[in-house]
Amino acid sequence: MCGIVGYAAACPEPGLDRDFLRRACARMAHRGPDGEGLWEGAGAGLAHRRLSIIDLERGTQPMSYGGGRYVVTYNGELYNYRELRARLAGLGHSFETDSDTEVVLAAFAQWGEESPKLFRGIFAFGIWDAQERRLTLCRDQLGVKPLLYHRQGGRIVFSSEVKAILEAPCVPRDADGEGLADYLALGYPLGERTVLRGIRRLSPGTLLAWQDGEVTARTYWDLAAATNNPLEPSADKARLIREYAAALERAVTSQMVSDVPVGGFLSGGMDSSSVVCHMRGRTPHALQTFSMGFTEGSFSELPQARRVAAAFGTEHHDETVSLDPGTSYPLLAGAFDEPLGDSSLLPTYCVSRLARRHVKVVLTGDGADESLAGYDTYVADLFQRFYRLLPRALHERIVLPASGLIPPSRRKLSLNYRIRQFIAHAHNDLPRAHYGWRLLFGDDERRALLGGRAPGYDPADSYRSYFDQVPEGDPLNRCLYVDMKTWLANDILTKVDRASMAVGLEARVPFLDVDLVEFTMRLPAALKMRGLRRKVVLREAMRGRLPDFVLRRRKAGFNAPVSDWLRGSYREVAEELFGGTSRLVDLDHPVVRGLWQEHRRGERDHGFSLWSLAALLLWERSVLQPPAVGRRAGEAER
Repeated sequence: MCGIVGYAAACPEPGLDRDFLRRACARMAHRGPDGEGLWEGAGAGLAHRRLSIIDLERGTQPMSYGGGRYVVTYNGELYNYRELRARLAGLGHSFETDSDTEVVLAAFAQWGEESPKLFRGIFAFGIWDAQERRLTLCRDQLGVKPLLYHRQGGRIVFSSEVKAILEAPCVPRDADGEGLADYLALGYPLGERTVLRGIRRLSPGTLLAWQDGEVTARTYWDLAAATNNPLEPSADKARLIREYAAALERAVTSQMVSDVPVGGFLSGGMDSSSVVCHMRGRTPHALQTFSMGFTEGSFSELPQARRVAAAFGTEHHDETVSLDPGTSYPLLAGAFDEPLGDSSLLPTYCVSRLARRHVKVVLTGDGADESLAGYDTYVADLFQRFYRLLPRALHERIVLPASGLIPPSRRKLSLNYRIRQFIAHAHNDLPRAHYGWRLLFGDDERRALLGGRAPGYDPADSYRSYFDQVPEGDPLNRCLYVDMKTWLANDILTKVDRASMAVGLEARVPFLDVDLVEFTMRLPAALKMRGLRRKVVLREAMRGRLPDFVLRRRKAGFNAPVSDWLRGSYREVAEELFGGTSRLVDLDHPVVRGLWQEHRRGERDHGFSLWSLAALLLWERSVLQPPAVGRRAGEAER
């Protein structure tokens, strides 16, 4: 994995030059500690920070092809690059390296904008065509690797990270009201939005072309096609389970390609255990696995992970999160580049840092929950269909007020928290209810924080638009599609990329292999969730391969004990943040002060929402308004 940055301009643009590329690369040094490269041509410039994984000696970038016509800066891995290389060689192409980067260039020279449809991997790249003076940006099908850009007038600037783009003096730092509204509602912006008006996110499966200041964008792949074309419910279930098992094994095997050692994240749950199971015997060295836990008992999965590691005979490494949030998170906020409200961001950083001491590449279990209905939210969706039969008057006058009397709990995603969250949203239709299961700040709280920004905009409307793309599907598959387009793309994968790349670690995701995901989304809903039993097809596919204690285990998740942190070690920092000033949100509002006072006194648990607000404020200080002296925010210690 790497960090990429570049620009193109129809006319000479002050501030877009080699010095900008150097500054941008310096801000992304953590993404590519093994080397740096810069290239400038007429009207364009590309740069690259390298983490060497394949063809360690000759895979340097930016790389040119076709007599210098095409130049690329590329972040990612193509797992099928050897097959594509052989196909291209048969068409007359020759290669000077054994890198997948050169295959990307040759494929683009051969097939142009159709080439990404053939790519199987995780990638983001910018290719400059010197003959056409045309810049093409592309992002992988599911959005594993990030690509952000700023476009105004006749210029475009792009990069793997916001911080790098902000090194260009032409990029404004004004807040995007709708992006902020999304963030306060969900902990991440939706779609192409970021919290900055001048910076957009290229959507997964999208290709953008810039030429002479004009931009065209198109989707080359979307999961809606598979979601809208399901297999018949009467299909042979045993055969489909066998096919799924074979597809998962192929996905893991293909993602083991590397010229450096590959390890695995291991939580002890079914997803990561399935990946590690298939990794065994496919490395020339002892398979190394990594776990992270907490001192708070209900949050830690270390005992389970150790049992799985022992059963598989891996060389296992684990730690307990010992970072003091009060001193570490301001530093980490800069390293993670964008504000992100996900409470598992910090432990993901910690386990990535642990793994990086031993390997450069890890495989993870991410993506299984969103494709196989692993979350409790899908159970809530099921119950919601029956709850809506309750008369609205009974819901509003009796059940809803009564739910407010349930006392808070300090356990991880406790039953009382889930009951309150369910009752608050269950009388809505499916799109609004599914949106509500993960809602952080409600409408009134969000409007108070925004202080008049984005009037009339409701994130729920943007969220509903994803449901509209799969209008005829099974309710469960529709929800899975929406979660993969929203929660997975803009939260989970953003978190894993930022956390792993902050320490120069490449994270691969076998459950998001394109062929596997397309097959999974076509499976009948009953093979994902049967009654209250979830991940049915994975459970059956791994029966006899995984220990029974793994197959019987409930989904645990990787949330951090942020509610306790905010009342304890993080309290002093939180007091200072919530009592300070911000250009992004209005902190001097009774609603905001009331949430903090209730949480601090233990009257209600607002841990998730307050943590996301703290992350936004810390990002504002460390990235949007970087310190003038001392260590620059984001230079996280390895």
